[in-house]
Amino acid sequence: MRRLLPLLLVPLLVGAAPAPASPLRVVILSDFNGAYGSTAYPAALTRSVGRIVREWKPDLVLSAGDLIAGQKAALTDARVRAMWAAFDRDVRAPLDKAGIPFAFTLGNHDASLRRDRRLAAEYWRGHAPELNYVERANFPFRYTFTFGGRLFVAVLDASGPNVGADQRAWLARQLATPEAREAGIRLVVGHLPLAGVSGGKNKPGEIIRDPLPLRKIMEEGRVLAYVSGHHAAFYPGRLGGLNVLASGGIGGRDYVGHPRTARSTVTLLSLDTAGGTATFKTFDADTGAEVKMASLPARLNGLGGSLVRVDELK
Repeated sequence: MRRLLPLLLVPLLVGAAPAPASPLRVVILSDFNGAYGSTAYPAALTRSVGRIVREWKPDLVLSAGDLIAGQKAALTDARVRAMWAAFDRDVRAPLDKAGIPFAFTLGNHDASLRRDRRLAAEYWRGHAPELNYVERANFPFRYTFTFGGRLFVAVLDASGPNVGADQRAWLARQLATPEAREAGIRLVVGHLPLAGVSGGKNKPGEIIRDPLPLRKIMEEGRVLAYVSGHHAAFYPGRLGGLNVLASGGIGGRDYVGHPRTARSTVTLLSLDTAGGTATFKTFDADTGAEVKMASLPARLNGLGGSLVRVDELK
């Protein structure tokens, strides 16, 4: 019997179905800079990083920018370096210690001035996250990577409103790569949104100029969602044939046409890469309470197009 037992087990092992892959868990954490030149962060950010490290333990943290409080010409190089050191101390290092990669795009407070871009490049080239890069010739301003062999992320340089033909062509090429085509989910991340989300930022210069050609590239490239920051108001919406996920921020803003709706938020995405869909839970970063999707406006009529709320990305 001992000699027959392995033979009896072989058909069972060969016929066993593979276990389904568990969802990828991605935290979205953006727009947490303080006042110009500040080397201290709001308490809500410290609490959020603590929850990420100790409670949620995601596979990845993804940020839509405004990591430091630059964009002021009067700041010295030393002060900007001090802000990056504060970011390193309070955000990157705790995540790194917990083994959680931090992927990002740069915002207007990080990289809109020539001096700020130079020092952002200096910092990030010494602290590049350990990711499976597909293209990184212009890192940290734009790059692509895969995660877990199932997620493809393209990071745009959208710290200002001009995302021109060169970037659109670059994005189209990236979405046509084997790595993008083989991924179950494709995300694009940029700081400025395609359409207005918050009332205070709903004006020219605060959204991507001429967003339609960029949106069409993402639609044709089967992108699940464009993840943006800058408006500091969490909103999952649909714009034409594309999902857009406005990531919110620490220190929120009112929605377009909806006063007294501001709140700080952090979001936990659950990515079903086999099904190509994503669900999310969003939390008030000040109180820790979950934000109910029904409490968000059903529609936002901002500059650049009307957004219709979605409660799932698919």
